[in-house]
Amino acid sequence: MSQTYRWNVANHARGYDAAAEHIHPHYVAIQDAILAQIARPADADFLLVDLGGGSGRLAEKFLERFSRATAIVVDQSEPFLEIAAARMTRFNGRGTCQVARLQDDWTSGLPHSPEVITSMSAIHHLDSREKQQLYQRCYDVLEPLGLLLNGDEIRAGDDRQYLAALETWAAHMRKTVAAGLVDDAMRPMLEKWIERNVDHFEQPRSSGDDCHETIEAQLGYFCECGFRGVDAPWHEQMWAVLQGIK
Repeated sequence: MSQTYRWNVANHARGYDAAAEHIHPHYVAIQDAILAQIARPADADFLLVDLGGGSGRLAEKFLERFSRATAIVVDQSEPFLEIAAARMTRFNGRGTCQVARLQDDWTSGLPHSPEVITSMSAIHHLDSREKQQLYQRCYDVLEPLGLLLNGDEIRAGDDRQYLAALETWAAHMRKTVAAGLVDDAMRPMLEKWIERNVDHFEQPRSSGDDCHETIEAQLGYFCECGFRGVDAPWHEQMWAVLQGIK
């Protein structure tokens, strides 16, 4: 993995894992909203794949809730996956990790088709074409009646509303830093986020940037792939949970 990828730096991964629920205004709420959509018995035996699952916090909550299920965390950051693997050790092999970019064919490393694919705060880094390709790959690999749940950052259609939402989040980040809730490794990363997204709002975005799209655009991608039951069951400010059923 290339060291140019910001989350391949170990102290960056550790810093985000420690501060995520402070940096992200709805971090826990989105995880809870995702898990609430998985209507399975607590003792059901099924596979969940968490795309861009980072340090494994969502997968951990999933494994706690479903006592016989298994989870695979897919991420391109090896430092993040080291944290995730340690976090899931207590589940006796029910949680594993796979190093892969979301743009690549991560499906080839799966033991069988999953019943649920989740993602949180990851897919917005893909450009429009990459998002569509990823959603199609999800549709193709899911079991029939399988569920795709993406809890992610979205944008308003109106640029002024979108910029106002970014500015509100930037102010929240700075307040979090001022309160001492973010370590030294993360502080410059948050300032760079503000510089990219607020100070240089007008600049074009490319893959790897924050390529936010509207709820309507992304649910349209879901429909194009063949998903039904397409919906956004949870939405707050510039975050939403997007759902589709195969």
